[in-house]
Amino acid sequence: MTDSQAVSSGTVQARAKGRRNVIIVVVVALVAAALGIGAWWYFSRPAGVQRADVVRFDKERSIVDNSMNLYDPLVQEFTARYTNVSKGDAQEEQDAVLKREGDLLQRESAANMAKLDRMAESPVLQDPAVSDAFGKFKEKYGAVVAYNDQRIINTASITRSVGGPCGPLHTELNLQSENYSAEYVKVADACLKAIAEAKDGTDAETNKLLTAVEGVIKGQRDKQQEVLDADEDLVRIAKRTLAAAAMLGINEPLNKARTEYEAAVKEKSTKVVADANAANQELEKVLKSRLEQFEAASGDGDQS
Repeated sequence: MTDSQAVSSGTVQARAKGRRNVIIVVVVALVAAALGIGAWWYFSRPAGVQRADVVRFDKERSIVDNSMNLYDPLVQEFTARYTNVSKGDAQEEQDAVLKREGDLLQRESAANMAKLDRMAESPVLQDPAVSDAFGKFKEKYGAVVAYNDQRIINTASITRSVGGPCGPLHTELNLQSENYSAEYVKVADACLKAIAEAKDGTDAETNKLLTAVEGVIKGQRDKQQEVLDADEDLVRIAKRTLAAAAMLGINEPLNKARTEYEAAVKEKSTKVVADANAANQELEKVLKSRLEQFEAASGDGDQS
């Protein structure tokens, strides 16, 4: 090999080595860029969360929210049917209404809780912000379900006591009857027993109402018992007069108890619904923000 050939061969090798170095540099630069983009994308969203997951989760949120709107008409229908049962076979008919309408509401409650449980399995909850918002959403909507389930118990308890055995006390007994005191005591005892049983399972507001009614009835019952216990005619007449006068004042405490109960129920209902709506709006806001991030990252919003 001549000197010129050696020089030429060395030049070719140098050029080839230079080209390899350039290629390596370019490859390294591309890899670095790709890693940088990958890192940015990784840290811009939770791993494994797809846009389709967020869209699906938001639809499930909307379905749950709409389902909650079914409760009020169902509960109102139950209340109307249950409290307006004819007096002929009241207990039997009330039991049938309670089972039919109560079962319907229980199925609705179970369906909504199942929806919330399914949402809890979504990969979208890898996002801490979504997970936190959903935790509140599930808690507040669970409270709506529990509240409406409790309404059924409360309605049944009030109707079966105050609207049941207690009803005849001031609607059917004849105040002019010689046996009025004995009849009143007998009916009052049945009423007080029904109220005591009705308290079981009721919420604080309903328990307070039943306790107030119980106090009024017990007070009247004790006055009539004093009439029965009187040994002398004059004493009995005096006791009967006092009992009759006391009867004239029962409307005020009963109306007060009812008014306070209605106000407490309204306040509680308003708060439960308001809390659920606020939680729904917050979750919707977080999901909207996540979708906007996907659209920003993809450039056209078609990332899936």
